[in-house]
Amino acid sequence: MHSQKPLPLTVLPLLALALLLMAALAGCASMPQMLGGSGDLTLTLDGEQNHEATLARGQVLSLDMRDPAASGYVLAGASFDPTLLRLDGIVYQPGGRVRYQFSATDKGESDIQIKIKRKEPGSRPDVFKRVHVIAE
Repeated sequence: MHSQKPLPLTVLPLLALALLLMAALAGCASMPQMLGGSGDLTLTLDGEQNHEATLARGQVLSLDMRDPAASGYVLAGASFDPTLLRLDGIVYQPGGRVRYQFSATDKGESDIQIKIKRKEPGSRPDVFKRVHVIAE
């Protein structure tokens, strides 16, 4: 029978610290604000047209989606309740992606509708993505 020697007591705190650091790095994107996380929320809006998000007042909601230009469309704005949400910016990203950033300014519910339209003159906007937001 072969028995293993126990780890020296000086190694255990280092091992515990390494495990804690790995857990913190793995969860930093979703770490609650009270534990030091940003509390912000990013949704990747690929595939489905309808999405939902719940966030607290003051949190930033980022909506990451493909740029519709590759399909012959252009972005035609966003509609939302400005008493509950503030549009902080639209960022075009490498790789054909675009990100809308909103902040929750009050409590309530609102739909964000990201709109697109064909590049031809006179075309009417269509809803590209819809996100139902619950601000608490």
